[in-house]
Amino acid sequence: MQILSSNYPITIKQPVTLRYLFLKFLKIGLVSFGGYMALVAMIQRELVEKDQVIEPDVITDGISIASLLPGPLAVSIVAYVGYHTKNKMGAFIAVIAVLLPATVTMLILSWCYFNYGYKSHWNQVLFYTTGTVSGIILTTGVQIYKKDVQGSLIKNVLSIVSFILIIFLNSYLATLGLIALGGLAGYYLKLHGPLRVTGNESKVGSKLLFNWKMKIATLLLGVIELSYIFNLNQFFQNIYLKISLVFSGISLSLFGGGYVMIPIMQSMLVGNLKWITSQEFLDCIAFSQLTPGPILVSSVFIGYKLTGFAGAIAALVATFAPSAILMVMVSKIFAVHKERTWLRNSMAGIKPVVVGLIVASTGKLLHAVPFNISIIIICALTFFISLKYKVSPVYLILASLVVGVCLTFFPISI
Repeated sequence: MQILSSNYPITIKQPVTLRYLFLKFLKIGLVSFGGYMALVAMIQRELVEKDQVIEPDVITDGISIASLLPGPLAVSIVAYVGYHTKNKMGAFIAVIAVLLPATVTMLILSWCYFNYGYKSHWNQVLFYTTGTVSGIILTTGVQIYKKDVQGSLIKNVLSIVSFILIIFLNSYLATLGLIALGGLAGYYLKLHGPLRVTGNESKVGSKLLFNWKMKIATLLLGVIELSYIFNLNQFFQNIYLKISLVFSGISLSLFGGGYVMIPIMQSMLVGNLKWITSQEFLDCIAFSQLTPGPILVSSVFIGYKLTGFAGAIAALVATFAPSAILMVMVSKIFAVHKERTWLRNSMAGIKPVVVGLIVASTGKLLHAVPFNISIIIICALTFFISLKYKVSPVYLILASLVVGVCLTFFPISI
């Protein structure tokens, strides 16, 4: 099957195996520093450009859907890609694989911290990685721009407006508003254009979608959310049940990814439940920045303090499973209706907004570290090498880590 992009034809290779998904997302999970957009860039390069096993639209569709749902954005996008390739088992394998490196790293750091008062200067090591990750993310934004935005005045305006507003407002409500605006613009202005649709999708009844499994999953997620809203964990003595209710409730209640969830987690875990101290919370957030994965892997640290390894796993599952299940449910509905003209036009308006979000995330990532000309140079070099020579982000990130280690632990004397 040929998928034509503005740069090159993509031939989708079939079939994708579960073994492939596990190994590929394990590899991505090992080097996905820098937030969910860095992970998106890795998926784009590895699965779309290098291995050519998914269409380019899968990435932008995943970002668009995940941005509208609660929970960790990175894991939701991975669940969408996994479901797109190998259904529910693919989503499960992909999520497990991408979380494995970060989970193991956080478990080791937690064990060291609570047994030996572990201290580290590894944040200095990751300083140069920021420039590399920023360059990789920018490359992804440019590639999606060339495919889905270039050549359309309206789409260019949507991308520019989205970039400016996200940079200055830095609000998730603004993100939701922009996505809604893009969808409405695409729908009313028919930005996708005419489609050749067979009409078979209209024959799929709601019974096929909302079967007993979907109903049970919906009911379970609803019960979890209500238990969190009404703070029902206080009525249970079992610590594992309390951990599960608290972290799953957090996952299903907050939009915008890990950084939005941090203040809520601090208020509940430090202030209300008093499971950890303020210093321990700050340390676990710092440790999460050292792991190649989502920031909410910090839940492993908290669970480990409460009941050791079992508590860490309970917290991990509760944090990421509910939002992944929700994404699979929505993905199933989207897969049935994605060829409808109204949805395609809406998605065509949302994709320019996604481009603006991706490019804005590069600026915010660079702004989060002290200004240093070397970071800008590294970002520019990474962008050029990645876009021009298609070098894998794995090698670029590993190179920046080596540079960081050398300059941190073996400083050059002048």
